[in-house]
Amino acid sequence: MRNANLHTLPVSARTPHSHGTVRDVFDDARTSSFGRYRALTFPDGGLILFGLYELVTMFVLPAPGAAGLLLRRKLLRPFFGAFGRNVVIGRNCVFRHPRRIFLEDGVAIDDNCMLDARGCGEDGLRIGAGTIIGRGCMIKSKAGAIRIGRNVNLGGRSSFVSHSGITIGSDVGIAGGCFLNGGTFALNEFGKPPSQRQPYTRGPIEVGAGAWIATAVTVLDGVRIGDNAVVSAGSVVTHDVHPRTVVQGNPAKKIFEIR
Repeated sequence: MRNANLHTLPVSARTPHSHGTVRDVFDDARTSSFGRYRALTFPDGGLILFGLYELVTMFVLPAPGAAGLLLRRKLLRPFFGAFGRNVVIGRNCVFRHPRRIFLEDGVAIDDNCMLDARGCGEDGLRIGAGTIIGRGCMIKSKAGAIRIGRNVNLGGRSSFVSHSGITIGSDVGIAGGCFLNGGTFALNEFGKPPSQRQPYTRGPIEVGAGAWIATAVTVLDGVRIGDNAVVSAGSVVTHDVHPRTVVQGNPAKKIFEIR
């Protein structure tokens, strides 16, 4: 297993393609309110393309019923990095930087989800075929690519925030109310207000193929959960979990190995 402490670097040092933090965008006095909004939502292409995306966002994303599903499948496709066959998009979803979002065949995204690829760089936010994203999930890159494998189930109202990358292998199950959130702060900066601290990361979060993460689990920065591992409900995972191992508690500790 890798030593996550070897990867301690400022977020800014690891993300040459990032558009900067939200704080950076809003603190730039040279940019108008319109320019800030566009930088955070759809900065690619010209104003005409941006205007078309705004119209789709306004009228198509909230549309109900089968007609809404069909309209979203047809009209969202041109704005994404990739948009496979039989993709299902629920109502009132939010997509920021969709040019960096790549959806394979059969991806299903339930109502009220938010996908933000602002910090993903050229590698993007990639979701594998057959993956289901439950209602109210947030998948957001402040820095680093996000890769979700095939046939993954993400439970409702879970949150995935990348500071240096998140990788979720194929056939993973993640129950509702889970938090996979990277990033921390340097111990010598606690004299500053939180909004002025420089975020750091110990490295990407990785979940191996076939792993199961039960309800309301928190996975912290730089952790790798091995293939076919199990994390019991309510656990807080602060260190790597070996493959085929069941862990439980806060902090999560080994209970037994799966034979």
